[in-house]
Amino acid sequence: MNKNFSVILNVVLAIAVAVLYYLHFSSPSAATAEVDGTDSTTAAKPIILDPKDIKASKIVYVNLDILNEKYEYLQDVSASAKAEQRSLESQYQTKAQKLQDDYVAYQTKAQQGLLSENQAKGEEEALMKRKEELDQLELKNQALMEKIQAKTDEMNENMKAYIKDYNKNTNYDYVFGYSNSPLSQILMVDDSLDITQEILDGLNAQYREKKGKK
Repeated sequence: MNKNFSVILNVVLAIAVAVLYYLHFSSPSAATAEVDGTDSTTAAKPIILDPKDIKASKIVYVNLDILNEKYEYLQDVSASAKAEQRSLESQYQTKAQKLQDDYVAYQTKAQQGLLSENQAKGEEEALMKRKEELDQLELKNQALMEKIQAKTDEMNENMKAYIKDYNKNTNYDYVFGYSNSPLSQILMVDDSLDITQEILDGLNAQYREKKGKK
């Protein structure tokens, strides 16, 4: 059993990132070269098509680092998962250590001939039963990881649904997620395009209302 349960709470908004390029090339001027002072040749002109017109897009972003830190839904899920994680880890360590100690004691008594055949069989069965209890804790840990993943997926869906409703009034063309992580593909953002606080306030208000109804 992994003593360092990893809580998979990385929050990812799977929303498209657009980078617009408008290319304009002026027609190249003819190039001439004089040969022996009399002949000249014109350089071949590459055929370049005009780029299609692309309308200006309204782009904003949400800071994922701030959402990870301040989204109350995520905080509650994280706190609950960590508490369950600590409980499972504590139970496993205690039971595993006790099982190991008792197994060593059983081996010592068996080697010294202090156990009858029935006693040895009884202790072996008891040790096997406790080993099965450890296996059940392993399964509970796996179930916890699956539960965390399901909660993470639910959170992502909630955020995308909220942003979709939010955008009915704003009509942004793109909303993308930004992070300070070195793995982030976005290297620079303009602070004037940041709508993180608006999204965070709305998500928290929505979560509090849902939480209050339970």
